[in-house]
Amino acid sequence: MVQLDVVRACGEALVNKQSVTAVFVGGTSGIGEYSLRALAALHGLSGHGLQVYLVGRNLTAANKIIADCKRACPVGDFNFVRANDLASLREVDRVCKEIIRAEEARLGKSASLDLLIMSQAYFAFGSKLERQVTKEGLDLSLSLLYYSRMRFVTQLLPLLTASPLPGRVVSIFGPGRDTKLILDDLSLSKPQNFNFTTLGSHAAYMTTFFFEKIAASNPGKISLAHYFPMLVITPAFKGDGVPSWFKGVYTLLNPLFKVFSVNPRECGDRVLFHTSPRFPARPATGETHPAKVGDITIAMSSDGIRGGGAYRVNWNGEEVPLGKGYKNLRKDEVRKKVWDHTMAVFQGISNDGHFSG
Repeated sequence: MVQLDVVRACGEALVNKQSVTAVFVGGTSGIGEYSLRALAALHGLSGHGLQVYLVGRNLTAANKIIADCKRACPVGDFNFVRANDLASLREVDRVCKEIIRAEEARLGKSASLDLLIMSQAYFAFGSKLERQVTKEGLDLSLSLLYYSRMRFVTQLLPLLTASPLPGRVVSIFGPGRDTKLILDDLSLSKPQNFNFTTLGSHAAYMTTFFFEKIAASNPGKISLAHYFPMLVITPAFKGDGVPSWFKGVYTLLNPLFKVFSVNPRECGDRVLFHTSPRFPARPATGETHPAKVGDITIAMSSDGIRGGGAYRVNWNGEEVPLGKGYKNLRKDEVRKKVWDHTMAVFQGISNDGHFSG
């Protein structure tokens, strides 16, 4: 376990080293909000500049978060970017264009993005989980957990790879949920394939392979992490997708939940730890990372390379081991299949507004 004092020291080193430009997607509540508040608190008055884009639907919540962050970090510039539907890839494109235009207007050719944190999701299970098809032809939940997030990465990639940090991406969900991948139905378009297990498994598998491809194609320029935050108490526990029986149990056992959960401040700090030397960008061909930088051990990438740029990270900063299925999937070049499938989804929706999979 990476100790919390080490985590916070790395966060302080980040804001004291350079100005930081960050995008928080789904940041008006939950873990995205906690991460933004942690960054504002770390920066305070002593950092070197903070530019934030908060992407979400709830203007009222965003205004309160921004007001609080301004009190913690008066020198920071916090901007709300409204997104009506983060499951829509065309809406993602619009949001990304707005962010890119703003950064280019602010910095011109020096525009860059240091940190992209994504936590958008529809939290549902049990009888409340059902396949909901968006107008673009994707399942709502899988789009939020995978397609929408990967679209943010590809659309903001020019800014991310221009970062001197280099650019860091954190997708918050569950890298260890990869148990089954249905190769002839990656989008889970067949109702008989869709359930709680396959939804999480497909999002986890495809994120791993997609991140590996991005990292390998951009050595030295970007680091990507799929992060499991453990149990964190968020408003989602009382959301529309939660069965009534669970809400009752949660209300009754709330004190016990809190004992076994990660508190919001620690959660936010641990999300920001992905900017640390433990998770560097992939080295150039023929080069290697050292085993350690100071007292910090360099993590292994999911494709077996130390500091390989694509990471599966547990709540405590340790690596999430690969499941047994990866060995055979790599033999079948599934990473390429996932990449090609995702690009086909992007292209279909970009051209026609709809994917038929």
